[in-house]
Amino acid sequence: MISVKRIGYAMGCMCSTGWLRVALIFAVLALWSCQSEEPVDGEKGDGVAEGSAADSAAVDSASAEKGMDAIPVEVARARLGSISSYLLFNSTIETEEAVQVFPQISGLVERVAAEEGDRVQAGDTLLYIEDDQLRIAFQEAKVNFEFQEGNFRRNEAMFERKLLSDQDYETKRFELEQARLRYDRARLELEHSIVVAPFSGVITERHVQVGARVSSGTQLYDLIKLDDMIARVFVPGQYLMSVRRDQVAAINSDFLPDQEFSGWVKRISPVVDPRSGTFKVTVGVRDRFEALRPGIFVSVRIVTDTHEQAVLVPKEAIVYDGGEQYLFAVRDTVAQRILLEPGYENIASVEALSGIEAGERIITVGQNGLKDGARVRVVETDETDANLPTAARSDSADIRRD
Repeated sequence: MISVKRIGYAMGCMCSTGWLRVALIFAVLALWSCQSEEPVDGEKGDGVAEGSAADSAAVDSASAEKGMDAIPVEVARARLGSISSYLLFNSTIETEEAVQVFPQISGLVERVAAEEGDRVQAGDTLLYIEDDQLRIAFQEAKVNFEFQEGNFRRNEAMFERKLLSDQDYETKRFELEQARLRYDRARLELEHSIVVAPFSGVITERHVQVGARVSSGTQLYDLIKLDDMIARVFVPGQYLMSVRRDQVAAINSDFLPDQEFSGWVKRISPVVDPRSGTFKVTVGVRDRFEALRPGIFVSVRIVTDTHEQAVLVPKEAIVYDGGEQYLFAVRDTVAQRILLEPGYENIASVEALSGIEAGERIITVGQNGLKDGARVRVVETDETDANLPTAARSDSADIRRD
């Protein structure tokens, strides 16, 4: 009986010990599983490094963007000045006085005294025509006239003493007048053997050579006067009341790009050509140094209106976008985009009717592709006075329409 109890007790102990072992095994397995899900030290360190690097890159990018250099630009200041509207035309320079020189007698050219490009004064000798026969004819006429003059004096004394009839007296007086006329004609022909300049000017072309035979229909020279230049333009009839005598004009030429010449309306034709619908206007040109030459192509601007104390900005500052014109003004190191409301304009400048104040810095270099509100850095400022021609063009090279 005792032995049976002991056996049962021993078996109970063994069962209890087995369950403990099973529980312990499951605990170990669970602990191992949890540890395997955690990263090893190296992997955990790499992940932290990667996160730190990303955070550092983001910080560096933001810092670089915040501290990035501003866009360099050049600026010029908007200025106050006068600017005008005008009518624009193309023309060529002419001279008011241009003549073709012809001889008044026939003969051989003995000597040429003036060449192309020579400046001559009125009365200066241009050319000599052979005059040997003319001198002989002149001497003959002179001798005959002197003889007739002496003979007439003797006959006049006889007539006063009633020793000569009235008819004979009239005949002698007639012969004297004929001799006088032949003498004057011979003297005049001899004088015409020397061809002289009819007015002061410049020889533009010589047409004859020494030894050539010339007559009254042979052209010798072309002579022009450079101190009285004009340009003829043909203005549409709709502007007949807009153009007046002595109206200010300006003349430019591509041949002389750095020069502008002043002018004035000299003459206005009172009629409109029915075929072209235009009327002729002659513009006088002031050219002290005679830089312009006949035949040069020019643009003529007849001023029709002038705005005083207008705000002027450089034309090179304009940015075109979608049919509109814009400017960039530098305000507190920031480029501000401003819609330009243009007024009159000239070769160098345009009038800003609103949005711009005199003295503002307008970007002239670097504005293309610039964004509104972009930070900029001024590297050069044009502080010189703008070269503003007196006259200026309006829209479509005509009077600006409101």
